[in-house]
Amino acid sequence: MMRPLPTILLLMTFASAAAAQDEHHYNHGELVWRSIETEHFFVHYHDGAERTARAIAAVAEDIYGPVTSLYGHEPEQKVNFIIKDYDDYSNGAAYFYDNKIEIWAPALDFDLRGTHHWLRNVITHEFTHIVQIQTSMKFGRRFPGFYLQWLNYEEERRQDVLYGYPNTVVSYPLSGFVIPSWFAEGVAQYNRPQLSYDFWDSHRDMILRMYALDSSMLSWNEMSHFGKTSLGNESSYNAGFHLTRYISRTYGHDAIPAISRALAGPAIVTIDQAIEQVIGKSGQALYDEWRDSVTADYRRRVEPVLRNRVEGERIAEEGFGNFHPVFSPDGTKIAYTSNKNADYFGVSSLYVYDTGTRTERKVAADVRSSLSWSPDGRKIYFSRITHDNPNGSQLSDLFVVATGGDSEGEEERLTHGLRAHNPSVSFDGTRLVFVVSRDGTTNIAVCDTLGGTVREVTSFRNGEQVYTPRWSPYGRTVVFGQSVSDGQDIMGADVESGRTWSIMQTEADERHPFYARDGRYIFFTSDVYGIPNIFRYDAYRQTSEQLTNVLGGAFMPSVNADGDIVYASYTSTGYKVDLLRSAEPLETYDNHYAGSERVRRPELDTTIAAAGSTAWDWKALRAYDPAALNAGESTTYRNIFSSVAVIPFLRIDNYNTKSAGMDFLKPGLYFTSSDMIEKSSMFGGAALNHKLERDLFVIFEYRDRVIGFHQLGLSPTFSLELYNITRKSTGDLELGLSRYTLDVTYSLLEFDLYIKQHLFSELDVLTLGFTLSRYSTDIGSFLIPGDATNPPQNVPGSTESYFRGTDLSLQWNVQAIVPSRTREINPVGASLALRYDYEMNQFNATGEYDATETGFQPRMTPFNFHKIELRYTHHFALPWGRHTLSFTGRGGTIFGPPVPDFFDFYAGGLPGMKGYPFYAIGGNELATLNAAYRFPIWENIDVRFLQFYFDRLYGEFHADAGNAWTTGTTLRDVKKDAGFEVRLEAFSWYAYPTRVFFNGTYGLDGFTLTKNGSTVSYGKEWRFYFGILFGFDFSNDIKRMMRDPHED
Repeated sequence: MMRPLPTILLLMTFASAAAAQDEHHYNHGELVWRSIETEHFFVHYHDGAERTARAIAAVAEDIYGPVTSLYGHEPEQKVNFIIKDYDDYSNGAAYFYDNKIEIWAPALDFDLRGTHHWLRNVITHEFTHIVQIQTSMKFGRRFPGFYLQWLNYEEERRQDVLYGYPNTVVSYPLSGFVIPSWFAEGVAQYNRPQLSYDFWDSHRDMILRMYALDSSMLSWNEMSHFGKTSLGNESSYNAGFHLTRYISRTYGHDAIPAISRALAGPAIVTIDQAIEQVIGKSGQALYDEWRDSVTADYRRRVEPVLRNRVEGERIAEEGFGNFHPVFSPDGTKIAYTSNKNADYFGVSSLYVYDTGTRTERKVAADVRSSLSWSPDGRKIYFSRITHDNPNGSQLSDLFVVATGGDSEGEEERLTHGLRAHNPSVSFDGTRLVFVVSRDGTTNIAVCDTLGGTVREVTSFRNGEQVYTPRWSPYGRTVVFGQSVSDGQDIMGADVESGRTWSIMQTEADERHPFYARDGRYIFFTSDVYGIPNIFRYDAYRQTSEQLTNVLGGAFMPSVNADGDIVYASYTSTGYKVDLLRSAEPLETYDNHYAGSERVRRPELDTTIAAAGSTAWDWKALRAYDPAALNAGESTTYRNIFSSVAVIPFLRIDNYNTKSAGMDFLKPGLYFTSSDMIEKSSMFGGAALNHKLERDLFVIFEYRDRVIGFHQLGLSPTFSLELYNITRKSTGDLELGLSRYTLDVTYSLLEFDLYIKQHLFSELDVLTLGFTLSRYSTDIGSFLIPGDATNPPQNVPGSTESYFRGTDLSLQWNVQAIVPSRTREINPVGASLALRYDYEMNQFNATGEYDATETGFQPRMTPFNFHKIELRYTHHFALPWGRHTLSFTGRGGTIFGPPVPDFFDFYAGGLPGMKGYPFYAIGGNELATLNAAYRFPIWENIDVRFLQFYFDRLYGEFHADAGNAWTTGTTLRDVKKDAGFEVRLEAFSWYAYPTRVFFNGTYGLDGFTLTKNGSTVSYGKEWRFYFGILFGFDFSNDIKRMMRDPHED
């Protein structure tokens, strides 16, 4: 009998590797979408984002020719831009196989990059990705790659089970593009240097300079992939920008397009081969040459700085994201935000440092904004991204938290859905000033300290950006940073009249203004001499003086009454917090970084002779109008689907122990397509071996508004799934004294409908399911030999259904894993899956038949029952290194009288207690507990071989205890096992996560199991498992593709 569990779930495990869907976001069915069509693009936007969409349409047509002519490639279809402004989030993403680019309207304000015109920058960047990567594709846009897959199975001892559960699961991609992250991102930033919509600014220079001076630059291999911390990933961007520029300037401006074309060669598996083919030296040799040049250049340039370094004492060292330090009103405490030991900037909290005791305490979690103390020093105002709004958008709101006393840490939310950032409280404590965002434009706004009487002060409407406003002591005016194109300037505003004026507007980047309490000085950061340093502006004399002279960078100053300055200081290991006592102006100015011009927008180089360089009016393109908009017609969005992508695969699938030779091979393909705003999608697959055993599935998803649900404020995902799987075997039939061997084909047909909706946040999802199943056997015809009195008789084949099932299910999943670069190999956090089923089944449990007028029919017995299953995992971080201790509890029960083992829970095998085969421990009830201790063996391997990059290696010791039973059990029946696992985290083809595990587990208890008169023994043996997938948790891979989005 073929059982459904391993068959469908393993089919979906492979499918998840081919096209895993990110369903952690909300569907936003409330949005109404419109489109603008231009000569080369579609621009799709929702209500409230039209200005951004029209600006993008204008920019895209401006840069289309310059970018495509450089690579000699034009997309064969119009490229689709998707504009999003429902989150306070900034990014761009190029889907080069789909000819699609997503742009978030809010401008990027990132502490590791300088300020540039957001849309000019990001549109050119992402469209360069489309063109350059398509130039480098090996198989074209419709064939992203190829998969090699391998399934090996447990040797099943039970006679009533067709084949065992897999103990080896491999799905490995052969990629259609081979581009390291440094090259992809470096090329996209460098794009057409004549445009200079992005250029080598002081932030980028600062990052590379500190790495070089500390001899800690990313290695040639490390630059080539992501999967690092926020700082490490940005460092790949940064180094790639400089190295790409170096290649272009040293080896010719056509070298980058030539390397891109070389990467399309079928035999190219690393960029080293393409580089050697184009410039005649290996990638490592090129890297060494560039690294040595960069290091020598920076050491020469900082010599004047080293003669007179002026910097503060380090007070916050831990972490690479220490920001927004600000003195308390009495000057004795400093509040700041820090990510401490977290891997990403986003995992930051608010801390208060006591300058007297030199101790600190955490006051509030999940804080990354600028901070402002109340005048009495008892509260701190900040902003935070929130999700608790009707549509699940990520919106920034204002908060206040108490500091000191019994109420410390108590928070109050001041606004709801205001999209308010970076508050500052007035000196008299009555008003807040902050930034608000809408349709890609930001403005200054004010409100009272309870979050009421909100009023916008400025009225910018053309993509202008404002930053970190601060009150003056006079109570009517504020200072803030502003940007219209490149860099920031310091502006002032009258909060009553709305009048604005320039305070500092130069070629340099001036940012982070902060008023001294006496009102005379404005402290700020400027890169006027090439390195960002702290200055003060004398409002009376209208002159500026430099106060720090650092090697890295000094940002976000705050000053107390004694003239002490606290600021964020950049080092080779990220941003720290430094305290400079009694700061005084520098006495001499011959100690500056040599060559500040290197961090300015470069002059137009008319000597560049790259492809198509003479065809464009570069001066006009550089002198763009930041407010320019496309005036084309806006129409209602119509579904535009991506081209169907086809991903062939070859699977070695030896579930049949009698198979040999070609029987193991099962070729097939996956196919996928979705509409451009991802409201509907299709994903399917088909595989067939030479015996015509087939694996077929197709999944349709719909994510747009549905009448009835939309009125209730719900925007669920609807999923329709169809599966058909067949397996062939043989069976024996005894008639009289004769035995006949019959061909038997088992067929599984299943129809699923799922409705998925987030309940509380993007971390959880509730899934309502309806399943119809039909399992049958096709028995082949056979011949009864004749004799002297009876002629031979041909018995025709027949088809019998042995199971017809209907299942109503409700499942709730929560995935609360802490974001980190080791969240796959060594997670920290918790996950929960709770599932309820009501099954209504007809099942031939006895194998008996009833005679009817139409022949023999299987005797179907109804089995209707309720079932519930719970799985909870908690991963605890241990205090040393990246060691963790995890516990997983799993329990399940089928309510009512016992039902046949066809419906059993199973506790063993790869997804459970690995010391025993999957079908060894089964029953209507289940309870297991797993404990696992994980630890790093080799944290930074940094070794590459061909297309493989080996990143980190972890070990695990684990133990299980549990049982599954149907009637009666005692503690003596509990089975136990213990074992080890080795996990390797790697990358293939630079972009594909490749996670390898090898597991060995010993079943500590021996026992026997009798089924259908046959007795088999289990336990007291080692069992081994092996896998290569995108993730380590096999059970989560299965659940993900069984429409459990939050096990992804």
